[in-house]
Amino acid sequence: MLTTQTDPVLTWPLVTVFGFIAQPEQHIFLKPNTTKEAARVLWLPFDYVSRPNWNTYESYLELASIARRKIRDLRRRDMIDIQSFLWIQGSDEYR
Repeated sequence: MLTTQTDPVLTWPLVTVFGFIAQPEQHIFLKPNTTKEAARVLWLPFDYVSRPNWNTYESYLELASIARRKIRDLRRRDMIDIQSFLWIQGSDEYR
């Protein structure tokens, strides 16, 4: 029997969703296009590389930390609130 082995397709949403669901106070969900646009609109640094890697995720955590400080008056609870804020800033749905 001939079999082919394929590498799993790792995408940012796939590699970040489970940590985000399990520990939303520590981990954040990454949707690249929306996050890149949010970083641009908010003038926040974001060192993005499309292939999942620690440096990009660490950069995203730093972006989230800066956003958290900027919106502290909104009484955000966890990364779900931060990711939601970034989604609204970067999504075409809310323009």
